[in-house]
Amino acid sequence: MFGEHSYPRLLLFVLCATLAVTLVVAAGTSSASLGAYNAQWDGTAEIRAVAGDTGAETTVIQNTTEYGRQTPNETLAIVLSPAETYTDRDTAAVRSFVRAGGTLLVAEDYGSGGNQLLNAVGAEARVDRRPLRDDRRAGPSPAFPRTTPATNHTYTTGVEELMLNHGSVVNPATATTLIRSSEFSYLDENQNEALDDSEELRSQPVVTVETVGEGTVIVISDPSIFLNSMLDRSGNEAFLMNVVDPHQTVVLDVSHATSLPPLITLRLLFQQSGVAAFIGGCVSLLIASVLMTPPHIVSRVQNWRADETTLPNASSAEISEAVRRRHPEWDDERVDRVTDRLMKHKERDSTNE
Repeated sequence: MFGEHSYPRLLLFVLCATLAVTLVVAAGTSSASLGAYNAQWDGTAEIRAVAGDTGAETTVIQNTTEYGRQTPNETLAIVLSPAETYTDRDTAAVRSFVRAGGTLLVAEDYGSGGNQLLNAVGAEARVDRRPLRDDRRAGPSPAFPRTTPATNHTYTTGVEELMLNHGSVVNPATATTLIRSSEFSYLDENQNEALDDSEELRSQPVVTVETVGEGTVIVISDPSIFLNSMLDRSGNEAFLMNVVDPHQTVVLDVSHATSLPPLITLRLLFQQSGVAAFIGGCVSLLIASVLMTPPHIVSRVQNWRADETTLPNASSAEISEAVRRRHPEWDDERVDRVTDRLMKHKERDSTNE
């Protein structure tokens, strides 16, 4: 059934196909912690699924200029622990969005990017950035404090508790505290994972909400509550659904997060740029047309061009050989007839010149 060299060729084909699939998967997925396209335990890909359950449309943006294309009073923007600080131009776009009626959710724990953004948009709440622990009311370990609603609010309806994952606390200033830790929690200032004499047991705010301009800013002291592995803990998913529910669009702002996979970056570019989509479409059609062109047609075109180039200086024998090469199925009589016609055509062209 298989020829002498079929098995090595088949193995080579399988290896190439496996490599191609591996490269495509690697280029289209992310392993970055908190990554919007990371479906593993430490990613946040499930946010899009939860938003979809409420009927909201999810948009992932890589550039803050996209804020200007949103309808503020229908949109929730989510920023999870930005890895880079926002420039003045970037913060101006976010600030305009919030003050025009948009809702901004900033979840930060130990980084400085979240507080920098909060300050730029005019919010008063800040993340403390010291780890919160609770030896009495916690999940798998004291680093997973169980927190409860502090007031009746739309965002806390039906939420009995949130479970943090190595989170911090919020210094609310004039913001309203929505959720706070238990009275057995404490800030581990020296990070020795133990309650010391200098550390105080008391309830601490972990989620706040405040009005900025015509909009709303929600501050959460732990982005990890939105991890794929944490959404099914306590009331984490219910809280997210409450926040998403009043909005038509959820914007996942990854403009200052870790880089996206190449294929995702390309797809987002096509979605957000009509020019890029047009160019990409043209290139795709060109490639498809080349790949779908039968090989014998390409070969004939190449031979025809070669023959046309040499025709003016070719002898009768050379023209006859070219005709045989292009049409090996023709008999001698037909080849001679065509050769004579081409020779007469060449002589006529030479006389006209």
